[in-house]
Amino acid sequence: MSSLRSAPVSGALLASSLAAALAVPAHAEEAADGPNIVVIGQREADANPNADKDAPFKVNKSQNEKFTEPLRDTPKSVTAIPKEVIDAIGATSFREVVRSTPGVTLGTGEGGNAFGDRIFIRGFEARNDVYIDGLRDPGVTSRETFAVEQIEVVKGPSGAYGGRGTTGGLVSVQSKRANFDRSFAVLDAGVGTDSYTRETADVNYVISDKAALRVNGLYHYADTPGRDFVYSRRWGATAALSVKPADNLTISADYYYYRLRGLPDYGIPFDPNTMRPGNVDRTNFYGVLARDFIENDADVATLRIEWQPAENVTLRSTTRYGETANRYVVGAPERPDLSSSNPDDWTATSNPKNSNRRNRYWANATDMTARFATGGIEHAVVAGAEFADERVRNQPYGFDSINVGTADNPVYVSPSGVVMSYLHPDPTVAFDFPLTLGSVSNTRVKSAAGYIVDTVKLTPHLSVLLGGRYDRFDLSYDSEDADGRTPGLQPLKLGYDKGFWNWQASVIYKPSTPLTFYASYATSTNPSGEQIDGSGASYDGISEATVNLEPEKNKAWELGAKWEVADDLLLTAALFRIDKDNARENAGGGVYVSAGKLRSQGFEASVAGTVFGRLQLFGGYSYNDATIIASSDPANVGKRFANVPQHSGSLLATWTFGKRFEIGGQVYAQSRIYGGTTFARDTSVPGYVRFDAVARFRVNNGLDLRLNVLNLTDKVYYDAIYRSGTPFAYIAPGRSAMVTATARF
Repeated sequence: MSSLRSAPVSGALLASSLAAALAVPAHAEEAADGPNIVVIGQREADANPNADKDAPFKVNKSQNEKFTEPLRDTPKSVTAIPKEVIDAIGATSFREVVRSTPGVTLGTGEGGNAFGDRIFIRGFEARNDVYIDGLRDPGVTSRETFAVEQIEVVKGPSGAYGGRGTTGGLVSVQSKRANFDRSFAVLDAGVGTDSYTRETADVNYVISDKAALRVNGLYHYADTPGRDFVYSRRWGATAALSVKPADNLTISADYYYYRLRGLPDYGIPFDPNTMRPGNVDRTNFYGVLARDFIENDADVATLRIEWQPAENVTLRSTTRYGETANRYVVGAPERPDLSSSNPDDWTATSNPKNSNRRNRYWANATDMTARFATGGIEHAVVAGAEFADERVRNQPYGFDSINVGTADNPVYVSPSGVVMSYLHPDPTVAFDFPLTLGSVSNTRVKSAAGYIVDTVKLTPHLSVLLGGRYDRFDLSYDSEDADGRTPGLQPLKLGYDKGFWNWQASVIYKPSTPLTFYASYATSTNPSGEQIDGSGASYDGISEATVNLEPEKNKAWELGAKWEVADDLLLTAALFRIDKDNARENAGGGVYVSAGKLRSQGFEASVAGTVFGRLQLFGGYSYNDATIIASSDPANVGKRFANVPQHSGSLLATWTFGKRFEIGGQVYAQSRIYGGTTFARDTSVPGYVRFDAVARFRVNNGLDLRLNVLNLTDKVYYDAIYRSGTPFAYIAPGRSAMVTATARF
């Protein structure tokens, strides 16, 4: 599974890219001797517009228009990950990007909450707190990076900015937009181990000084390194058109199309004696080839209007309609039986967890940014309103029993799971049970919000930020039988309608331009049913047990410092505390109460930028002490959160040699993670240290070659642990390598 193989189309594209780029005129080759040419740090036509032109790992400005000041002066911890960093670490999916972000933890998903991009920020669930170009991206799917300009992880409660949820923070994704400056084309073709092949195209065409079109395309296929049978095939395209009917008016429209097909993986079983991942071959696959699959679809259309009626006033309105789908059956290696004295008789059950969800939504966000002065005091005000209508249709799969007897003497076999060898599983076993559809549930959330955030510059050294937001959250839920599949099922209808305020207040002190100190207070709110992909109370969906509970309330304090060293390097540090009150708890017997209090507190530090003009750095460290402060069960008090490492950190460093060559790597480390729902159980996966390597060679101004080696030491480690008392562990990919040719025209 680790041989260097690729599809013929990849080889053809790689060869054509090389040939075209090598044909760049001689004067371009001479320009490579100029003083500003570096390898990964080049300022290309497709460079991230928010990044520092001399330090592309350092983002100067957030893509979120609600943050009016440079990131250096923004009173929040924000990890801004530009596409240059995404390329350098070899990440091709949202999950791979956040995997190496300190303070962010991957989680598991299954039938109760969807398998996909499930994350925790500072210890709190954030799977539905992902925003694309300013609008919430509801539902859980597996997202790609081919059309991404940058990803920002905003830490700490962010209700004043993002609305419901956002307890530990939010993730904001910026798409690539049409560029009026110049036409360009960037073609990537990559091949690698584990059947890796990836081709992307990024083409920007300036039609006139009033119109520009940008198109991105993707084809990707790869097996999962270190795992037998597991693979992913992805393809997609985007088209973004911007026109300027007037100099102060821009109208943009874009469409995003994406498909994923593959064989998913839940990893390996636990050893019930040690409560640690089982001592089995890392390549063992416990799924069933004849049964398991995954399909993700996304079709999203967005219209954006930006108008500047006066020099210091900008109006924006963004409207989106989207449909996404997440369908899968995936074998979970559960219920290990190691009771026999003969290890060859040990077994595990491949339990077919599944989901069949379709999300349909439309949303609009309209806001204004105005800069003005009152009596010598400067203001930067953002005020706006948001509306959304989100719908999730969930119709889980099932498998009909089959008759293995005769018509006269039927013997029905239930497909509750496939029992296979614990040490030597065979995923090629026959599976003849027909796939069926079960009962249907529909969740709909209609939300409306209004907000205002004002950054007030009292003196050249002292500013305050004050913001407030009111949200209305109106959820309806109904379930019904489908085609008589669930005899005796009683239809259920639930409604939950709440309004809530959230606040942000910060003091910013600047003793000098490069240096910022700040103190912030912020809140957020978690209404019942907030995780609209969740099935039932235990997955933070709506239920009869939680429909009458008041929302959870979160408040946070943060003290931080940011220092911009010599313009090209940004250092940050922050102390934080998040308290969750009214935390929902299962008091037993299916009864939920609002009796818990959770606390996440700790320290974060980060670095991004360039040193000596040649050394590029991007990384950070997070310490998180996350514990239960109060509970309806006194035995829970003092326990740690599940799914949260106490220590996590990463550092990407690259060094440029001469004008053409750059080499570097990334190290990522985190401490042990414990399983469970809210509080940690005895089950855990160990901490680890992982190393990656990257090298890049500039052939000429038209061609770069990049080598990525991921998990350089082929470390066996685990991304996440399933929550139950008999869990399984997501085993991370093994070592892989890929070579990518990037041709620019």
